[in-house]
Amino acid sequence: MDIQTEISLVPYTTFHIGGPAKYFCVAANLEEIKQALQFANAKALEVFVLGGGSNILVSDRGFNGLVIHPQMAGLELVNEDESSVLLKLMPGEPWDTAVEYAVNHNWWGIENLSHIPGNCGGFAVQNVGAYGQEASFVVEDVEALDMETLDVINFANADCKFTYRHSIFNITDKGKYLILSTTIRLSKIPKPNLEYGDIKKYFADRQIVDPTIGQIRQAITEIRDSKFPYPAQAVNGNAGSFFRGPVISADQLKVIEAKINQDFGPDASQRLQGMLDSLKVPQGYKTPTAFLLELCGLKGYQIGGAQINLSQPAIVLNATGTATSRDVLQLKDDVLDKVKATFGIELEVEPELVGF
Repeated sequence: MDIQTEISLVPYTTFHIGGPAKYFCVAANLEEIKQALQFANAKALEVFVLGGGSNILVSDRGFNGLVIHPQMAGLELVNEDESSVLLKLMPGEPWDTAVEYAVNHNWWGIENLSHIPGNCGGFAVQNVGAYGQEASFVVEDVEALDMETLDVINFANADCKFTYRHSIFNITDKGKYLILSTTIRLSKIPKPNLEYGDIKKYFADRQIVDPTIGQIRQAITEIRDSKFPYPAQAVNGNAGSFFRGPVISADQLKVIEAKINQDFGPDASQRLQGMLDSLKVPQGYKTPTAFLLELCGLKGYQIGGAQINLSQPAIVLNATGTATSRDVLQLKDDVLDKVKATFGIELEVEPELVGF
């Protein structure tokens, strides 16, 4: 087991921001993970499990503990019948590779999640979702390692207690488990989900009435790329969606709509009405975060090297390639204050803050 010291975490994050890990190791299998955890326990070190690095902001000071970077990759067809398949995802497998694999086999259920950065290990943890699909719809079970007892535990879908962008793995039991694999159930029966306005417009513009699963993946990829750069292609970096609003009730949404109509005019209110289908979730409505940031005039707002993305303002960019975590947090504070003062909404920071 090769445990290194003072390793910069910048190359391991899509934000390209942060200081060094005091200790760092790449784990190729379960046994190496256990060895790393035993090392951390012997030295009383805090442990951080680093996957694809797409949803984190690392402190400029770095992480004063052990960073474990699991490298177990691969996809395995576990079972199939006439209507569905069970596909096991290893945590180090790039997420978009798994989506591409499913699409190439005409297996439905994650095609709308195309071009999301990160690895498969974070899929269930964050209840990853976009364009009407999310992890909770397809996760069959999750195999995880209890990092204290070193026991391997299986979690059925219900055990994960999924809510909007949350699971027990990032809320009640955050930091307790390391994901070893995630098994998802995909459909062999076509189940296109085309309700989002951006998707409808994409196919209407091209006069495609009944798109294939491959065409849907292509549409999602182009739509996402038009809004913000995929981190693997970005020159400088980002962490994906940075700001997230709470799930709100229909009454709370009406209050926001009235505020928008009063302060920004009926055209802005009509734009919000056009978003309602895409905002609806089982618990209520997602806060239209990007729209609120736009109305607050925050597109392009910049502090140091950190900048609000012009095309999708819920994204914070490492615009100069030399942004610091201090830049990002100062920008974050300004954004949260402005949105709360304007709409009374308290936004949340979506990426995990590491080393602060």
